[in-house]
Amino acid sequence: MELKNIRINFLLSIAFCLFFNNIHAQTNIVINPETKHQTIEGWGVSLAWWANLVGGMPKETIDEVANYAVNDLNLNVFRFNIAGGENPTCTEGAHIRKDGGLMPGYRTQQNNNEGWGVNNYTNDARQIAVMNKIAELRASKGDIITEMISYSPPWWMTHSQCSAGNVVATQENLKPEFIDDFADYLVSVSKGLDTMYPSWNISYLEAFNEPISGYWKKGGKQEGSAIYPVTQAQILWRMWQRRRDLDFNSLKFTAADNSKITSSLSNLTTLRNNNLNEYNGISKISTHSYGGSWQDKANLALFAKNNGNKPIWQTETGPLSWDRNGRGWFARHYDMAYRLVEDVRNLKATVWCDWQLMSRDDGWGLLHQTNWDESKPFQEPVLNKTRGFYCRKNVTNFIKVGYKIIATDEGNTIAALNPDENEVVLVLVNSSEDTREYSIDLSKFSNVNGYKAYRTSEKGEDTTENTIENINLKGQLTGKSIRYNAPAYSVSTFVIDVSKSLSTSVFKKKGFKFYPIPFATESTFKFPRNLINGRLLIYNVLGMEVKKIENINSKELKVTREDLENGTYLYKLEEDSTTLSSGTIVIN
Repeated sequence: MELKNIRINFLLSIAFCLFFNNIHAQTNIVINPETKHQTIEGWGVSLAWWANLVGGMPKETIDEVANYAVNDLNLNVFRFNIAGGENPTCTEGAHIRKDGGLMPGYRTQQNNNEGWGVNNYTNDARQIAVMNKIAELRASKGDIITEMISYSPPWWMTHSQCSAGNVVATQENLKPEFIDDFADYLVSVSKGLDTMYPSWNISYLEAFNEPISGYWKKGGKQEGSAIYPVTQAQILWRMWQRRRDLDFNSLKFTAADNSKITSSLSNLTTLRNNNLNEYNGISKISTHSYGGSWQDKANLALFAKNNGNKPIWQTETGPLSWDRNGRGWFARHYDMAYRLVEDVRNLKATVWCDWQLMSRDDGWGLLHQTNWDESKPFQEPVLNKTRGFYCRKNVTNFIKVGYKIIATDEGNTIAALNPDENEVVLVLVNSSEDTREYSIDLSKFSNVNGYKAYRTSEKGEDTTENTIENINLKGQLTGKSIRYNAPAYSVSTFVIDVSKSLSTSVFKKKGFKFYPIPFATESTFKFPRNLINGRLLIYNVLGMEVKKIENINSKELKVTREDLENGTYLYKLEEDSTTLSSGTIVIN
């Protein structure tokens, strides 16, 4: 008997735990428009190295790829590479990667004290051709931002005579006597391109790329150079001088594009402590997010706020050293989507950039060139949009330039409010292998008039709009709450109308309708927005109330005739005692 009771109690305990877990399986997401954060400046991508390839492909390919970037992904920030160019007689041989990494420099070799040198812009015709098309396509938006970036000084300014790094990777490669020449090289190339191509809107110059990482070594596969804070300060000072001399004061400087968030904080702290003038001279902070926890990102955001209130751009990232952890390779795209959310949420990034738009593999490029052939680098590509393409699109198409990030209380979400404050966008990333249940709390908004839902998932959804009001598809709106189940490996976006109540005339103009007209058994009323505590009153021709439907909290209402006789009736639609519409309906 005692053993039986123990067994029963044990089973009841298990049942209680399962029941308790089921109750608490749903996560509540509160969106709070009263707590506002950074304003989004845009979404972007680096042009190195894919543009060096695409620019040599058929014009139709340039047009196609640029259109994907500008119109399909809604990108407006582009990072243009001022390459150092590699030594054609490097003792390490032809070591630079062949998929676009061999970027041409703008000057030929010269000795120190031989003047500033002459820039040859035709060297970089391929990258320029791509950037020109991008600027042309983005012109109507008026929001393009081009940032000039350097990965290495020209090879002939370096100790190793190689643009991939020094013989000892941790040692700086730029010769001290060429610091002023390097600064002139970057500023003068930027100035020349800005003069020739004003539509690019060249706004920033970044002289460093992962400068304190310690892995840029002679013979490496790409350009890179160790440059520590003391030398960074000298370069920044010299760039300021050349900017003044060339009358290019609209060009702003940034630093220092380290690979890890902690390295960025260390680098910038040293620069600020030892070279305050040079630190104050940078207009924003740039970092990559290959490494760094949410707390590391919050720490850098706090540093930026407390030291000049500088905006932060996340300028390069990708699935470097990605931990597969037994999952399919596709899962990295959803981990990257989560990283985007974390960077916007915790780092307070105003711009977020990918590293490669097009790549020879499925992981790094948003476009995968499936017919890549090293012996035919400029052949017409066969392109496949990766899961990353749509994961990005699910964000960049809806959180637009000028939207302000507002508070949410779940780490896998970001929300943004448009400038008119009549639309809120919620992005929810589920990078796990399980379906997650959510309740989206919109109670802090005066009005919730309806919403649209878009999803990218492993079930073949490609930023697909879901229109069926079901918790597993579009979600279900009740009052000011949306119940929604996010499938495994998915990015879900809700575009929610929170505009103020419409006047009667605007309400009608926006598409209030009911059908069929006349109706025999049932009529469907469709409203241009979600009603809150709405009420429908129906009167006979004598003005007597014959039907009343209250507590309408939806965009659609089905009205049955029940015992109403054939004839003409009057109706009045109200919301909180305000008449939204009135007229006649016919039953036969």
